[in-house]
Amino acid sequence: MKTVLFDKKETGLIIISIIALGASVNYLIAGSLNIISFDSYRNFILLPSVVVVVVLVRYGISKKRLFAGRLLSGLWIGTLATLALEAIRIPGYLVFHWLPGDDMIMMPGMFLTQMALSIMDLMEMMMHPEGNMPIPPSVIVSGALYHFWNGATMGAMYTLVMGKGRWYYGLAWGFIINIGMMLAPWLIMMKGPFGIQYMDGYNIFVIALIAHLAYGAVLGVLSQKFVKHDSLLKLARSDL
Repeated sequence: MKTVLFDKKETGLIIISIIALGASVNYLIAGSLNIISFDSYRNFILLPSVVVVVVLVRYGISKKRLFAGRLLSGLWIGTLATLALEAIRIPGYLVFHWLPGDDMIMMPGMFLTQMALSIMDLMEMMMHPEGNMPIPPSVIVSGALYHFWNGATMGAMYTLVMGKGRWYYGLAWGFIINIGMMLAPWLIMMKGPFGIQYMDGYNIFVIALIAHLAYGAVLGVLSQKFVKHDSLLKLARSDL
């Protein structure tokens, strides 16, 4: 008799988790496309999604330990992987200037604190002579929290689906994330697809790719070491 590792309830929890975890990355996408305002998304989708993830973790710890282990592992591994990304991203804009600025923290921070209400609003502020005014700490703190939470949620989505996997699966995940970012509406509006309107045209893509591959490598290595079970596809096959 083969052991069933995931029951229907656990599968449902994984689906709900992925939807809640995805609310973070969709914040900038939905707001940029004016599907919903940044402040409404923050109040009614983003912040509630954080609560949902916390509730799922607490429920999983008491009722569904396998599910909770994958979710929690992904969150802390994704956070550490974001540090690896930052080790590339920060010199990328601060030293080499291959990135136009600290966009991944400042941009969400501006929207979360309502200093900017839209992409066009943000672009006008950047082009204005007063655009170099000191940034309030609230923008930096909220932007950094969002950035690391986004990295954590992307890590959790990976571990929920891929489990321990092979370490290089994380590289593939990092590559997919980078391609998604290069085609994000806010980047297209500000610097063109793949950042082709900035510097030599390839700078944003190259530095972002290296950063996301670093993220994926750390995610893959740590997941292979610390997550206890295989991907959902392998588990499903084992139950047939």
